[in-house]
Amino acid sequence: MSYLNSESENESHLLNVIVSLQAQELQCDVNRTKNKNISEFKQIDAKIDQQLTENHNALKQIPEVYSNVLERIKFAQGKIKSCKEKIDRCKTSLQCQREDLKRLYLDSVTNGQILDLLARIDKVREVSGVLDNYIKHKHYQHATRLLKTNVALLEGNLSSVDALKDIKEELKKRKDTLHLELIQQLQNHLYLKASSAKEKVQLFRSGEPPEMDNEEEYEDEEEDLTKDPEEDTYKFLKLLIQSLQQLDRLDETEEVLEKNMESELRSILNNTAQDLLYKKRLTDQIDNQPTLFPELLEECFAKYRAVAASHHVVINAIEHLRFSSQANRYSNSRVWSNIQTCVEFLLRDYLAVDEDVTSQTLNTAPISYVAAKNDMSVFFARSGRRPEKVQSSLFSFESSATGLTRSSECRTQQYNSDTAATAYELPALCHKSPHNITLVFKQITNFIREINNVINMTGTQLIPLQHFLNEFVDNKFLPTLQGKVKKDIAEATEGNSGLNMVKLPANKIGWPRPLLQGTLKVQEELAELRSLMNRMPKYCNKFLDIIYEVLKSYKRICHNTFSNIVGINVIGATQTVCHIWFKDEKLKQTIRELPAWKDIFKGGLEEQTSTHANLVAAISTHLGKDILDKDAMIADGERLIQLAQLQDSINWLIQYVDSFVENLQRDKELQDQLTGSNMKLLEDCRNLLNERMSELLQLAEDCLMILYLEIRVQCYYHLLIVLRKQEYKVDMVNSDPDSGVTLLNKFLSQLEEKIRDFLPASHTKFLFEGLGYIMSGIIISNASYIKEINNGGLKKMSRNILALQQNLTNITLTHELELERAGFYYELLYQKPEEILRNIVEQQKRFTKSEYVELIQLYYRSNRHSKNNNKRSEKQLNLHLVKLNEIMENESESSGEEKSNGVDLC
Repeated sequence: MSYLNSESENESHLLNVIVSLQAQELQCDVNRTKNKNISEFKQIDAKIDQQLTENHNALKQIPEVYSNVLERIKFAQGKIKSCKEKIDRCKTSLQCQREDLKRLYLDSVTNGQILDLLARIDKVREVSGVLDNYIKHKHYQHATRLLKTNVALLEGNLSSVDALKDIKEELKKRKDTLHLELIQQLQNHLYLKASSAKEKVQLFRSGEPPEMDNEEEYEDEEEDLTKDPEEDTYKFLKLLIQSLQQLDRLDETEEVLEKNMESELRSILNNTAQDLLYKKRLTDQIDNQPTLFPELLEECFAKYRAVAASHHVVINAIEHLRFSSQANRYSNSRVWSNIQTCVEFLLRDYLAVDEDVTSQTLNTAPISYVAAKNDMSVFFARSGRRPEKVQSSLFSFESSATGLTRSSECRTQQYNSDTAATAYELPALCHKSPHNITLVFKQITNFIREINNVINMTGTQLIPLQHFLNEFVDNKFLPTLQGKVKKDIAEATEGNSGLNMVKLPANKIGWPRPLLQGTLKVQEELAELRSLMNRMPKYCNKFLDIIYEVLKSYKRICHNTFSNIVGINVIGATQTVCHIWFKDEKLKQTIRELPAWKDIFKGGLEEQTSTHANLVAAISTHLGKDILDKDAMIADGERLIQLAQLQDSINWLIQYVDSFVENLQRDKELQDQLTGSNMKLLEDCRNLLNERMSELLQLAEDCLMILYLEIRVQCYYHLLIVLRKQEYKVDMVNSDPDSGVTLLNKFLSQLEEKIRDFLPASHTKFLFEGLGYIMSGIIISNASYIKEINNGGLKKMSRNILALQQNLTNITLTHELELERAGFYYELLYQKPEEILRNIVEQQKRFTKSEYVELIQLYYRSNRHSKNNNKRSEKQLNLHLVKLNEIMENESESSGEEKSNGVDLC
């Protein structure tokens, strides 16, 4: 090929040369091209000669190599022919021996099968012992496989062996027995031993079931014969399900589990209650019965979580092994439905849902341990027959594998013993009452939340247990609670019992003074309702509504009490003077503007806008010329004490409710558990409570104001009698003050002594502050009612004023300067009118114009001797009054000028 290629290349090259020569037009170009080609030809010829010289030896060796190859090919052909002849001979020999080999093979196969059957027969005869050993150690997977394999063998290859028929029947019976034992073990681990898997069960507390839904989790488990199969409960349950599946009994197993589920769950309730009561008796803690119910519920919830987790494992294992997608009643939803049924059944009994509790109280005090017909002991007493109605008993042991397979043999023998069953009865764990819901509400709501998370309940749909709880609280507990609160407050406040005082330690109620029994009862109810708000935050607004109604009712009771004390609504009673004054809004506003009032109710931050002189002027507008009627006063001092007690108790309740509302606003835990709508309702309820507190505060102010006014009414009553009915023109003067003054001092002293035990110091100070202004004003303003007065009368008046001043000083612990002013007023009568007028000019006025007029007129009334003298006195009186008018006008003008110059001499 290389030669041919080179030849074709040379031909093409020659053609190229020819073409190039033809293309030359000039002879010189042709010659030049020719010489160039001849030169190249010579070079190529020289190269060829050189290559021939170099490869000459190689060309000589080619024929020798070809000869050697030809000889070797001939030798190989001979060997191939010899091998072919040998193969033909071997083939002929194999064909001859084929029949013999076939006969020998068939004989060996037959003999092997016979030996295998003999070995299996020997193993079948030993199956019973091996099976017993597996079952004894609870290696049920190996036992099931062994049993299933041997039964299939006896029904198959060994079916014609008559000697094995008895063994076959025995193994079939063992198969049924093993099925029952597997069911028994399954129920035992589902209900009694499920709680041992605590780590996985803890996941249920947050609403997350064990994660077992992946395929790897449900691969066929293999038993380890060297370990205890019950160490891992969940693995053991899956092994039991696999064993039942190998026995083709999964459908029957599901039916049995679904059928016995409720009775087993109720048995857990029964056993838990008995164990709890037995444990408490051993530790002598049975007296604290109310705590047993939450403990019982918590124990049951813990066990039910464990049971649900075990059922979850079993259900997923069955679904993994079942080939069809057929739905079955036995499911996680069914398990939780039965659990809810049992919990609801327990709650119905302990919450007395089906009983009339109108006559019961909502207390949680321990009850007697004597068994009664309607006592809880009937539900714990083990009986051989099933009750006619499920609702009539709390727990049932019939058809219960749990009750027959207790963890210890002693307990099993005790429960199966007739004597033990008839002699042992347990009392109720706690008193049956709707109020028990407050002990377990959070437990139940948390458990409901777990159930919702596990069964993926969404939307507004409620599970049965949650529906029962809502219905019970709304229709049973809240109405019963409201009726009980209303009844307790009515009992504590009806008649005179509401005015009974109760002295409690200050560290207990935060109040140093005794309080009304009714107020303390209201506070107890409010504290109980506040506790219920913490226990049942979902119904916080409902409890606030009850609190609002309680305060509304108590405000009405306090108002009625206030009216009865003051005599407002008492039929046939004379309207009191203090109540007449109390209806004067201008007078009340004057009192509210006093500094002492602002110190009590407004913190004393506002400037002084009223004085006691303004108060005296406001009260004077209500006084006529007649002396006050004794029946128009609250003469009974005990009624005033009751009014003080009512005022102090209301103040304490107001402070408590203010603290109550403030704590609600600061309670982050409570607010975190409320939704947006509930938060809005909570805010509205707080506003309503504040409004109710404003009404109670107004009533407390009214009580204090009535006390304030009544004390001043007493002053007017006694002092007007002293001034208008006593004679002050006497010669012999008794050293004792007038009886009216003595009675007034006694009244004030006794009232202050008693009232300071029921009112704070600031309130007591307010009540008696300014009495000097009132007394001084009464003594001075009523001088016109004194007919005549002499030196003896002036001394008598001075003793009266001094007695009043000393008594007020002892009460208020301050020097009453206003009464000194009254004494100075009457001492002016020792002087003549000219001297009085001169003192006004020299020392400036200390009294009003009308007071000076009354003083001068009293002087002239007291110094009349005859008709001529009387006429002269009237003339002098008129002169002095004219001069007094001039002096007072000049004083007013000078005072106005000084004020205009920025100087106020008053």
